[in-house]
Amino acid sequence: MNARTFSILLAAALSAGTVFAQGTLTPPGAPAATMKTLTQVEPRTAITNVPYTITQPGSYYLTTNFTSAGSGVIIATNGVTLDLMGFALTGNRSGGGHGVWLYHASGTLPIHGVTVRNGGVRGFDYGIQAKFSRGARFENLSISSNLNYGLNLDGLGGRCDGNAIVHCSFTGNGLPAIHLEGSSGQCNGNRIARCAIVGNHNDGIAFYAQAGQCNGNVVSDCVIQENGDQGISVRSGTGRCNGNLFIRCAIGNHAAEGLYLLGDDGQCNGNRIADCTFGGNDIGVRMSVPTSVGQCDGNVVAGCTVAESESTGIDVGFADGNRVENNHVASHFNDITTGINTVNTQSNLVFRNFCSGNWFDLSLDTDDTYGPTVTDSGELATSGGAFHPWANFSR
Repeated sequence: MNARTFSILLAAALSAGTVFAQGTLTPPGAPAATMKTLTQVEPRTAITNVPYTITQPGSYYLTTNFTSAGSGVIIATNGVTLDLMGFALTGNRSGGGHGVWLYHASGTLPIHGVTVRNGGVRGFDYGIQAKFSRGARFENLSISSNLNYGLNLDGLGGRCDGNAIVHCSFTGNGLPAIHLEGSSGQCNGNRIARCAIVGNHNDGIAFYAQAGQCNGNVVSDCVIQENGDQGISVRSGTGRCNGNLFIRCAIGNHAAEGLYLLGDDGQCNGNRIADCTFGGNDIGVRMSVPTSVGQCDGNVVAGCTVAESESTGIDVGFADGNRVENNHVASHFNDITTGINTVNTQSNLVFRNFCSGNWFDLSLDTDDTYGPTVTDSGELATSGGAFHPWANFSR
């Protein structure tokens, strides 16, 4: 572009009123804050002392370790997340309070949607007491040395349903580490998964349905070792403990039963025990009906390994219509142990099990149905009992 052309274009732009400028430099108003508020940075409520009662929904967190002569944190409303932030709530083991207490302010209404996570609870009456809780989640907690229950799901006279206990550890608690209380109410559809329950003074996990329900609960992928009584105890009382699932758990070193289904005067029916390992218990798996009106029927024990039981590997006593399938039951207490026992029962189905090293590998009632017992050594035959698809093996 030559100088004459540029001069012509500039003159035309000026005559048209075109202005080449930055605009006004006057600010549109007073300067505004650009930093975030503390609420925006940390949209949670800090707990700086205990006992502390939560009465509004929201997210709360501990700021340090706390010790309390009474309860620690009381959650009295729905929709609360309590993050212990890796700190611990500690009591004085006087029996005067609970570490975390879920209890609606009304006293009778259920409490919904609570999460408690990430820290320790020890030295209280109950570590965690969840009264009429529904849909709560307890995760990444260490619950130890509490005077009574480690964690109590309390449906006594009400409902405590659909809760989850995940990635928690329990040790040194005085009563069952985890207790499902369905008496005169219900404690249904709860899940316990990937927990370590070791060295407590009573049962590892206890279901109790006296005149109520403990139905449809799931225990999976847990280590339950060296507790003072049963590994898992399921007692119906006069109520119902039906349709529960126990899968992929390692249960051992108990002076009593590894897993005990007790029909009492009610029902303990339709439960499934699958792919679990039992070692060093008095009895690995036991089903029992101590009275003529109780039931412990239609249960399944399948795919389990039961080793070194001092009395019986799998004991089905006065329980009918159960299925015992594809289990490996071995012991070296040769002079006292029975592998699988179904004496005084009827209508049970026992097949494809392998028993070895017991004084009596298979002690089966004639009223039951079972595959042929194969005791042959060497190569299995291609016909006869050893070829039977439902054969039991005894070595």
